Amino acid sequence: MGLFDWFKPPPPIDAATQALIERAVVTVDPMIRQVVGYERKLLPVVRRAMTYCDDIAARIPGPFEISRAAFAADPMVHALFGSADQIEEMLARSQCVRDHLLELSLTTGQCCALLGMRHREKSGFGAELAGEIVRKDVPQKTLYFSDHTLAEPSPDLAAARRRLSNLLYDGLLKGFAAHVAEVRLERDELHRDHAMAHACVRSGRNPEMHTRRLETLRTQLRATADALQPERLLDILLASLADPEPHLRLDPVSISVDHAGVITGVGHDGAGETLHFGELTTREQRRWVVILASIECEEARRALERFETSRRYIVI
Repeated sequence: MGLFDWFKPPPPIDAATQALIERAVVTVDPMIRQVVGYERKLLPVVRRAMTYCDDIAARIPGPFEISRAAFAADPMVHALFGSADQIEEMLARSQCVRDHLLELSLTTGQCCALLGMRHREKSGFGAELAGEIVRKDVPQKTLYFSDHTLAEPSPDLAAARRRLSNLLYDGLLKGFAAHVAEVRLERDELHRDHAMAHACVRSGRNPEMHTRRLETLRTQLRATADALQPERLLDILLASLADPEPHLRLDPVSISVDHAGVITGVGHDGAGETLHFGELTTREQRRWVVILASIECEEARRALERFETSRRYIVI
């Protein structure tokens, strides 16, 4: 690099990254714009966070066809649902299906959506064949899933992964924004406590105790005020986006089960069918088993005609 290269202006930020930066600032606190050079500071960490979200979206297993026919033919679908009727009931009770069925039917006739579930294991006893001997009352664990929830439908796989990547990025921002909201609430509560303590000092009742209380509250107020300064918010946002894994991650899970759902091994060494899925931990630190599901809109329409509405949502 020559001497005069130092005086050249940096290349402009591309429109897509600029939009990501603005989403971060608007979600957390628009006052961050007061910090000189905030865009250039955010540029590398925003790209890092988006690449991280792209990677998670790309690693979510699927798509798996979710239908009555797939329940009989696909070991994964058979393990995820207790019966073919449960698939139909899930489709009919899904608010996601009700909200988006018409628009997706008008395009491709099918959709690719995120399917989230809770992973459960139930302990019990059963029979086991050891060579030619049937052993009874053998301790066993059975794998099953609950709270099946569809979200973020898209007309095809590529669109689904793009949509999920953006959703995950927004989830990171909302998690940090929630932290900022908690600090603001703490500040407001401190202001109320300060006003009450100040009134007690003026009343003359035990002024020494309330004076000490005032000093403590003033120290806490200064700390919260500092934490909410644009420069401080930007610093913490930079650190959060530079290391998104504590707030969002996808862990691969492999479990081997037999046709009845009895766990025969964890990983790739168990007998029976080995299931591969992802376990997503979001900003709420709740864990969802996730796959991408391919759904025929006509099958979803028929299911809607048979069941009543029940609403569930995934929060990312």
